[in-house]
Amino acid sequence: MPFTFLHLDIVDSTNSFLLRKQEEGAICGLVVTADEQTAGKGMGTNTWESEPGANLTFSMAVDMAFLKAADQFLLSQAVPLGLLDVLDTFFGLTHHSVPMGMLTVKWPNDIYFDGHKLAGILINSTIKADLMDVSVVGIGLNVNQMRFLDWPTHPISMKMILGKDVALEPLLKQLVNAVDRRIQQLRSLEGIAKIKEDYLHRLYRYHEWGDFETKDGIVKLYVDGIDEFGRLKTLDSVGRCQVYDIKEIKFL
Repeated sequence: MPFTFLHLDIVDSTNSFLLRKQEEGAICGLVVTADEQTAGKGMGTNTWESEPGANLTFSMAVDMAFLKAADQFLLSQAVPLGLLDVLDTFFGLTHHSVPMGMLTVKWPNDIYFDGHKLAGILINSTIKADLMDVSVVGIGLNVNQMRFLDWPTHPISMKMILGKDVALEPLLKQLVNAVDRRIQQLRSLEGIAKIKEDYLHRLYRYHEWGDFETKDGIVKLYVDGIDEFGRLKTLDSVGRCQVYDIKEIKFL
C-alpha cells in the first residue's frame, strides 16, 4: 500500500500520536517518525531509550481488516521478519559473511544481534467483531547510537556492528516497504505458512535449552515453538509441555 510520511521533531511517542489521530479519522498508510520521543513505549510498562536524532523511532498505521482477530499474533510474526529482510542485507547475512543465527527474533518480536537488543516492536490494534481493524505498528531501531544506559537488555546499534554511520531516511523507507510486504503475505494461506516457517527459523533459542525465570523460579527449558495464540511453548526436563504468555517468563 502507498504510505505518507510525517516527521516530527519531538513527540511523546509515535504510537500515541497515531492513536490520537485515529480518533480524528482514517490513518491507514500514515507513517510517523520522530527525532525524539519523550515517552517512548516498550512492552508493558517499559520505555524505549533512544538518543535524539541517532536512531529510527517510527510508527506505521496499517489496515488489517482482512485478518481474523483470533489470528492477530501473525502480525507480530510478520513485522520482525520485515525488519530482518532489510537487516540481513545490511549485515551481509544473505551472503553468509555473518552467521544467520546471530540475528534473531526474541519472542515475541524483539530483534536481537548476538544476544544484544537491536530493535523493539510495539503493536496496538483495534478489533471490529471477529476481524482486526487498524493496527499501529511502532518500531524502535538502534541505528547510530553508541552509548546506552539500559544495560539490562544489552542494547546494540547498527553502527556498533558495522563500524559506520547509517543514513536514516533511506533505511526508514526500506523498512516500511519490507514490513508491508511481509504483512501482505498474511492475505493468503501460502503466505501465512511462509510467515510461520520463517518466524520459527529465526526464533531465538528455538529447539535449544536455556535458562528462564518463571513464577517457579529459575528453570531450564527447551523452546519448542509457539502455539496458535502466540504463547511460548517449552518442554521441561522431564518432557512436560509448559506454555507461557508475555510477562509470565523471562529469558536469562
